[in-house]
Amino acid sequence: MSKIYLFRHAQASIGKTNYDVLSTKGEKQAGELGKYLCKEKLIFDRVYVGNLKRQKHTQEIVAKEYKNSGLFMPKAITLEGLNEHQATDAMKIEMPKMFNDKYLKSLKEKLIKNPEKKHSFMMLGFKYFLHKWVNNEIIVEGIIPWKEFRQNSINALNQIKSETKKGEQIAVFSSGGTISSMIGKVLGIENEIVVADLNFSVRNTSFSKLLYSNKETNLLTFNELPHLRGEMITFV
Repeated sequence: MSKIYLFRHAQASIGKTNYDVLSTKGEKQAGELGKYLCKEKLIFDRVYVGNLKRQKHTQEIVAKEYKNSGLFMPKAITLEGLNEHQATDAMKIEMPKMFNDKYLKSLKEKLIKNPEKKHSFMMLGFKYFLHKWVNNEIIVEGIIPWKEFRQNSINALNQIKSETKKGEQIAVFSSGGTISSMIGKVLGIENEIVVADLNFSVRNTSFSKLLYSNKETNLLTFNELPHLRGEMITFV
């Protein structure tokens, strides 16, 4: 029986021009994850990572902790199928065109009255857009559609499993949406909105474990975060 660890990247630069860069807190989160894995002496037979900067940087910080502890971590194999979906990119393009949308108008009015709740209203707006995008109500040229993203992530998981031998431990550094997509497939969830919404529960640098044996895959744990406490715990 083999174990596949699905790690979400550390906190990126939310609200900045370039989101795909770890924040200062994110770098600390990744360091704490690395220290925890070293303390537990978790040795991986193979390591996979997407090609987004936040994914790669998280893995690199963890690898550095392994090196400092005298533990071996294999060189990471890059899989494009581990990249996050492009809902945020789609939103940047399409949201300005949705100024007549009643729900978004109501959110804007509430934000004006309650500026201290800006983050909450931003998340509600994103979730609203995400659902429309997942349901194919919004199609953006040049953006990989949800359905194709889902298939890419499932293909990546299938490739990882095909390269995994009995008794091996595998590390996968990816993103919340990708991990949610993989877990949705493992659990047989057919409702695409439910799969997409799993993303809102996956915390930065958390890990979920899959058991893989005789071509059967099961979810062992979801969203573990034993290495962080208090204000170090983030969702975005």
